[in-house]
Amino acid sequence: DLDVVLTANNMILNSYFSKAQSDRDRGKASGTQQKSGEAVGAMDVAFDRTAVNLMNDNSRFSPTESSPFRRGNFDLLYNLCTQAAIHRILRTYKGAGEDRSVPFLFLRDFYTERAAEYFDGDLPYGQADDFVDDLLRTSPAILSAPDGKTGLTDPLGAAESIIRMRNQVVNEWKETMERVQEDHIGVQSVVLSKQMQNWDTSSTDSGDDGFQ
Repeated sequence: DLDVVLTANNMILNSYFSKAQSDRDRGKASGTQQKSGEAVGAMDVAFDRTAVNLMNDNSRFSPTESSPFRRGNFDLLYNLCTQAAIHRILRTYKGAGEDRSVPFLFLRDFYTERAAEYFDGDLPYGQADDFVDDLLRTSPAILSAPDGKTGLTDPLGAAESIIRMRNQVVNEWKETMERVQEDHIGVQSVVLSKQMQNWDTSSTDSGDDGFQ
């Protein structure tokens, strides 16, 4: 399922730019102009929901091979990857000091104001994509940080950072999962050794005379 996350994640920006171009082309064809301050595609989703579509793909998540629990686990995995990526980015921005104070403040506030809406509780599938969608459809704005630094927010840049970092998180988790079997060999060896010791102790306590 981590590979599915990577597949869906890598298709977001291509879908976003493709839809944005289509919106502009439709606007030119109809003779209408985008309103000032309105994000491209604001009346529609900013990108195709590949992750949700993959969850509903019968060839990958068929009833004989999966269950609602797997779909739920996949969506939880997708949400956790997204939040882990955001937390890493915020720590990086904070560590950079005033050079990244405006991006830090923007992403921190954007995330904390929407965390309950997109990540907490019993929610429909695809909330991680909805969060990124909301970010992509947010217009840039002037923001002043407490340190006195003022700058223009970059929602698209923030979304791109989340997508890149999410790939990094997933790849690290894949490497960890690939080592699970190797790590379990040592654990299983210890468990087997303990079981053998317990068996030997039990055999000694019960005595062997009854079998003679």
